[in-house]
Amino acid sequence: MKKLIISNFLILFCLAANSQITIGYWLIGGSGKFQSYNQKTILGTLNTEWNYTNIDISPSVGYFVKDRVAFGARSTFSSIKGADVRGGIRQDNYRFWIGPFSRYYFFKPGKKVNILTDISYQIGTSNVYYDKNKLEKFSAMVGPAMYFNNSVGLEFLLGYNSSIEFAGGGMGDMYSSKGFQVEVGLQIHLKK
Repeated sequence: MKKLIISNFLILFCLAANSQITIGYWLIGGSGKFQSYNQKTILGTLNTEWNYTNIDISPSVGYFVKDRVAFGARSTFSSIKGADVRGGIRQDNYRFWIGPFSRYYFFKPGKKVNILTDISYQIGTSNVYYDKNKLEKFSAMVGPAMYFNNSVGLEFLLGYNSSIEFAGGGMGDMYSSKGFQVEVGLQIHLKK
């Protein structure tokens, strides 16, 4: 009997699920991201190569200015762990980013599953080896959003990330990285 009640509840829950991606709705939520990438560093005559693992936590707030189109702001806290390919040296860094994002949903409102694109540009800062570094990051992602009901959706996004870090030591050092990223997010759609 329990299995029948649970299965009926899940069927009704799935049938009632849809998205509210229309003008006048707020988009509030966040995501977590895992990224693995290689970084080549050129410091004068010294060249190194590192393997990194990056975990980001990104809360965001947006507003639907038009049906299926949202703009907003996103902040990101990053924990980055790396190892030198040649020497086995390890490092842990922390970074903070903030900037605008835009989203476009491909299917009309009211669908249980939608495909979206998310493009963002962020600037930030980090403290590495007692220097204050300036950061820039561009990200472009695409993937499905699945809605539990008309307000809550779970997203699975794949995409590309490119970032540049300008060292604060005054020597003109720059670090750049490009790579593949996977992001999982939970978004809540609220009427204003």
